[in-house]
Amino acid sequence: MNIFRRYRLASDRGVTVANLVDELLRRRGDIEVSVGDDGRFHLAELHDEICRMDAFLRRAIALAPGQPVAIYRTNNRRCFHWFLAIIRAGGIAAPLNPMLSLAEVRRILAESGARILITDKAVFERSIGSREALDVRIWIQADDQSDGKVETLDGFLRLPAAASAEAFFPPTAIDPSATVAIFHTSGTSGFPKGAALSSNALLGARASTVLAGVFLGPTDLALIALPWSHIMAVSIALYGLMAGIRGCFLDHFDVAAALDQIERHGVTSVVGVPAMFARLVNSNPDPERLRSVRLWLSASDHLPAEVRLQLRRYGALLRLPLGRRIPPVLLNGYGMVELGGLAMMGIELSFLAGSGDLCFPMPPFRIRVVDESGQRVGPGVTGECQIRRPGLAPHYWRDKPDSKDGNQHLLTSDGWLRTGDLATRNRLGLIRLVGRMKDVIKCGGYSVYARELEEAVQAHPAVARAVAFGLPHKDKGEIPVAAVELRMNAEASENELLEWTRQRLAAYKAPRRIWILEAGGLPLNPNGKILRRVLQERFSREIN
Repeated sequence: MNIFRRYRLASDRGVTVANLVDELLRRRGDIEVSVGDDGRFHLAELHDEICRMDAFLRRAIALAPGQPVAIYRTNNRRCFHWFLAIIRAGGIAAPLNPMLSLAEVRRILAESGARILITDKAVFERSIGSREALDVRIWIQADDQSDGKVETLDGFLRLPAAASAEAFFPPTAIDPSATVAIFHTSGTSGFPKGAALSSNALLGARASTVLAGVFLGPTDLALIALPWSHIMAVSIALYGLMAGIRGCFLDHFDVAAALDQIERHGVTSVVGVPAMFARLVNSNPDPERLRSVRLWLSASDHLPAEVRLQLRRYGALLRLPLGRRIPPVLLNGYGMVELGGLAMMGIELSFLAGSGDLCFPMPPFRIRVVDESGQRVGPGVTGECQIRRPGLAPHYWRDKPDSKDGNQHLLTSDGWLRTGDLATRNRLGLIRLVGRMKDVIKCGGYSVYARELEEAVQAHPAVARAVAFGLPHKDKGEIPVAAVELRMNAEASENELLEWTRQRLAAYKAPRRIWILEAGGLPLNPNGKILRRVLQERFSREIN
């Protein structure tokens, strides 16, 4: 699919999430959309499966327009198929992480109002146990077709094995600004909130499909190993379909499995979150196994500079004579659940040090950096990064988009989204994110940015991952500290790491303590983000 055709598709506002697959099949024919151990999957097969699911929802349960449907099943690409089918049928899709506890699911269902649940035998028996455990009216058992021997659970409906095309419905005509999905925030500072997303929001950065055409084409293959409850997985899948880039999917990230898929299928781009890439490079993989990779795409959290440097040692954008190469492209995406995914992009350039830290907004998003009073700050001055997009009104489920009470902490009075991220803007208008407002450590009147401290600690050759946070102090208010995991077979003492950081940071920024944890000791939420509050609670008790 050439760049001109991508642009024409991206600029067609008649294309919504509800009719996307229908439109792609009409415009592009039966192209290949994914490759994996289970074979090759084509667009016509995807369309057929989504239409069967759609027809089942409309006929078997009489799904009403705007009715929420929760997806709580084993994480594989059919979660995405159900997601598309629910929206095509006119419902609201609410994907849930299968790692959530029963108590978390119960609370989310109550807040979303979802009384229809799509699950499978494995998740039901492991996490739910009984239909009495949840206030659900309609239970749908969605085991994969390959699991045909799995018996139907008592009281469950199941998707018929086949249906003729004559039984299919056309896609529902939806209002592009109406809510079609509920995605829950990571919950790193409290219980997850349900962000209400429209088709406009989910396809808000469709211009990125044109940018992708500069680096990737229909012969490329992208590895995705993310939970389908994560906005990044759905965004990448939607934009990948629009751009004509094939996908290779893993149910969960495992270094050995990822390397096997990359080597076996010739994967050319890898999509992930920083925790995944840290695990990959810390395993010291054989460069030959990553030879086919031309592009790395990271999002959801900050990718440390040391990990970026190591990633670009694997693969190549172009291979030149005499064993030389142009390093692979490294894209750093920035987005939020409330925005529907991607809003800014950074590109790491070999000839420009630090370029991976600089982002530019994806059209039609606009960015401003403001001080505490909401006034724009000048180049190089740190302030809050705020984002807006014409026609997009971010809000949480049950809050009305135009409700000042419900959105007063989310939006400014003039409609800009408060991201909670600190940033600076250079004279070219490029944005550099420096940390989260809530992660700034106030030490004796000074502001210590957790990200800067983490970068300094993680630059130590023995450190695999580092997280910085503040602990209460009776005189200084807070003191900076850190916790780390070491690389495989590496050794370092706390005193060695403390001395390392003192040589690289001002005295007030240097951590007072560094705890060395065993591998896997840093607490993560289901989306792979580090839970600083858990570390703060744990080590506050130790110090006290």
